[in-house]
Amino acid sequence: MKHIDLEYIATNYIEFEEVIREANISSDKLNELIESKLVPEASYSIKSDITIRSSLNDSFKVTIERKYFHPSVLQLIKDNENLNSESFKMTFKENLLTNLKNHAYKTFAYGNVFEENGKLNEQKANIAIEEEWNYFCQGIYGICTLNNNENDIIEKEIAIKRILDFIEKKSASLSNDEKIELEKLNAEFNKATSNFAPYQRELSSRGKYLDKLLRAFSLDNLIKKEY
Repeated sequence: MKHIDLEYIATNYIEFEEVIREANISSDKLNELIESKLVPEASYSIKSDITIRSSLNDSFKVTIERKYFHPSVLQLIKDNENLNSESFKMTFKENLLTNLKNHAYKTFAYGNVFEENGKLNEQKANIAIEEEWNYFCQGIYGICTLNNNENDIIEKEIAIKRILDFIEKKSASLSNDEKIELEKLNAEFNKATSNFAPYQRELSSRGKYLDKLLRAFSLDNLIKKEY
């Protein structure tokens, strides 16, 4: 039987067995790469309890678990298969910081890790970046970003913070300028952020803030389709 959440995951993610087949590696090797934090953990896991019955009036129960990864896992395996885990982590964090520093709206990120003079507060930034690294390794950014990479992580962080700022400052009835700004914010958010699985949508950053905001001002046509 088809289910919209299962369809979403099967369409947008790669199951464990497919990963090892496409990457031409063993299951042990993939697990080793995950354990070493050279590849993120699966973003979704689907567990099925199955009962087998026969005409002999017997039955047997079995549980099957399938793990699904963001498609970027294939390139990560190719790039990181023989890489030192600390080197990958260092490169990842450096890329995050570079994307953050170069962003036009960088002061919105992470509760503003920049001082009044524009200088980066390295202690605050390192805490935020380390947290992002952990989220990445857990497969979380395979769920909520389109490309599961350093660019999308920063883009999503800043986009949602700008939307929250807009919500706080908006008029009760949107002016034309505010409507234009909201349309731009919607486009920016959509460049880096996934739809989320249907069961997650309402409680996701997209559902809680952006979808709700667009509906409130009769801009339903701008809401990104769930699936």
